[in-house]
Order: sequence, then C-alpha cells, then structure tokens
Amino acid sequence: MAVNLNLRNKVVELSSPKLLAMLDNVYKESLRSMIYSFGNLYYIDGNGNRIRVKTTHGNPERIAGKLKADNTLILPMITIVETKTTPDLARGRYQNIIIDKAWDPNKLKATRVLSLPPRPVNITYEINIWAKYKSDLDMLRSTIFSRFNPDVSIVTKYSSYNKAFITNERDIGSVGANDADDRVLQKTFEVTLETYIPTPKFQITNTGEIKDFDMFDIVIDSDPKVVESIKTQ
Repeated sequence: MAVNLNLRNKVVELSSPKLLAMLDNVYKESLRSMIYSFGNLYYIDGNGNRIRVKTTHGNPERIAGKLKADNTLILPMITIVETKTTPDLARGRYQNIIIDKAWDPNKLKATRVLSLPPRPVNITYEINIWAKYKSDLDMLRSTIFSRFNPDVSIVTKYSSYNKAFITNERDIGSVGANDADDRVLQKTFEVTLETYIPTPKFQITNTGEIKDFDMFDIVIDSDPKVVESIKTQ
C-alpha cells in the first residue's frame, strides 16, 4: 500500500506543472472542433441555391459592433464563443492512478502508461445565428436542432467521448446595421459540451523510474469511467 501511495504522490507531483498548458490546449481544441462541427451548415437562397454558412469564433458584442460599423459581413453567419467551464463531479468516479495502453513509436509496440484520472468538465458555448431574413434564421435553427438527438458527438484531438447538448435558446431580436434602414436578426443557443481533460501520462521503466510519455498520442476512446485502477490494498 505504501508503494502505491508513493507512486500516486509522485505522479501528482509530476503532473501539476503540466496541467495549465494542457487545459489551454484542450479548450482551444474543443472550440476548434465545435466550429468545425457547425461549419457545414447551409441555407437556400431566393434563387434556390444551396449556400454554405460561414461559422467563426466571435464575441456577440464585437460582431454586433462590426455590423453597425460596416456592411462587409456576409449574412447569414454563425458565431461561437466559449462562456464558462464547470467541473462535472457526477462523472468523476476515480481517485486512484489509472492504467492506459498507448502506442510507443520508439519501441513500436503498445505499452502501459500511468496517469491521474481524466477530469470531467462541462464547457458551455454560445452559438449565435445572424441573418437578415427570418426565413434564413428559421432554416438554420431547424438544421441545428435536427442534429441533436438529443445530443451530438464532438470528436477532438484528445477525446472521442464528448457529447454536446442544447441547454437554452433565446431570441435576441434585431440589432442595428450600417444602413439605418436595415436590421439584423439574432438568435442564440447555449450548448454544453461534456468532455474530459486528459492528464499527463507517465511510463515506468524496468528500473522503476517514472518517465514522461507523450500524452498527445493518446486519445480517450471510451468512457473514462471504464478504466483499470491500480489496487491500493
């Protein structure tokens, strides 16, 4: 038991300096995956043409300000911004060290790696639809809702076990545009992404030394609740 406790303490010690950079990378990758997932939406224009809608990262206040300043933005468009992140204690089941299998490119074989459990978090995004015409707005709304049944899978570089849910919908109304006689309609969705923050991976050598293992080659490809936990008795 003392050996396993010491091992866990060592993994905690080695993990701590790496977590901040890892969190930043995961948040950026999750946002990129959300933009990609909603980046293939289309609407039908007045001539019956199927037009792809641009999806980009953008704070709604900044977009509204840009709409008032000039008319270079092509509508309809979709913007996504992260609003908050909260820990999901209900999905956090393990406190012990866990064992994963990962491919070692140097030895050309699978190897066992140790880590702390991945951290379950809920990342909330605000998805805004901007359109000149209500018909375009309604068409995009229906397309987005049709993708959630009741969730949609969002695959990232770090985890393939991510589920996104629509948790709220708001009609913002209209915002002023560059042309005083023109108005732009805005609708907002709140989408929560249930994901996991991976932790640094370590390898134990034949001599008992703990070495870094490149965690970016590891994907959480199943529910992290189903892991092999090192016994402490």
